[in-house]
Amino acid sequence: MYLFDKYYATGQYGNGTIIIESVLVSALGIGSGFLLFPAEASLIGVFLVAFAQARTVEVLLDRNRDEVWGGKIPTAQANLRLAMSLFTLFMGILGTYALVTLVVPDERLIGLFERQIGGYGGHSITDVVFDDLGAVIGHNVIVLVACFLFSLIYRHGGMLLVLAWNASAWGVVFPYIARTAPDQSTGGAVVYFFKSFASIFPHLFLEAIAYILIAMAGVFLSKSLQKYELGSKPFNQVAMAVARIGALALAVLVTASVVEAMVAPALIDLFFPGN
Repeated sequence: MYLFDKYYATGQYGNGTIIIESVLVSALGIGSGFLLFPAEASLIGVFLVAFAQARTVEVLLDRNRDEVWGGKIPTAQANLRLAMSLFTLFMGILGTYALVTLVVPDERLIGLFERQIGGYGGHSITDVVFDDLGAVIGHNVIVLVACFLFSLIYRHGGMLLVLAWNASAWGVVFPYIARTAPDQSTGGAVVYFFKSFASIFPHLFLEAIAYILIAMAGVFLSKSLQKYELGSKPFNQVAMAVARIGALALAVLVTASVVEAMVAPALIDLFFPGN
């Protein structure tokens, strides 16, 4: 979205600009995927969203580099700022997919989001089965490793693809359940969705942060492998930072897994009593 270049060029951008751009490019990606590749709109839309956000993430990474190596702010603060900007981008994608899922006509839903929907239609949120803690951690760690490798190999392209896919999946599944659930009550699909989302948001937030952190680590390591000699002081500095970020990502992911296995079912019982 080069319409936003004037903001990036002058540095006059923040998370407000990022989320506006994210919503616009997500809507454009969903629509273009459906119009140009209707048979695989659910996948093509995600790729288009990721491609369109590449410029934004490149600018954010450059800002992070200048802040860290220029000594403008502490490294931890610079990395936190980057993580929050990427989370803003993520939520912009998720929110757009959720809104479209809630308002699009029934006959268009499957064509737009077939891959994200899978076999969730016609079920209540109370039918969702949460695995035990060990299984949840195992699954999430596999995703974490995949996210790191994608980011290491494909840099911000791989980071964006993983984040865009997860945002689209989370953004579609719960509104779709809300639209097709047999136990809708007063307020209809919209109220049902917000109650469902409130149940899963605590672990969704933590998982998203973990994936963003590990993606940052992968990109940082990839760039340092290209730029610095192995064993050099700058490379070692980056490697230590990558190790710290990776350890933090793993800790956040384990916390997210605990919340998913134990807190999410309790919240569903709270918001959907008697089901």
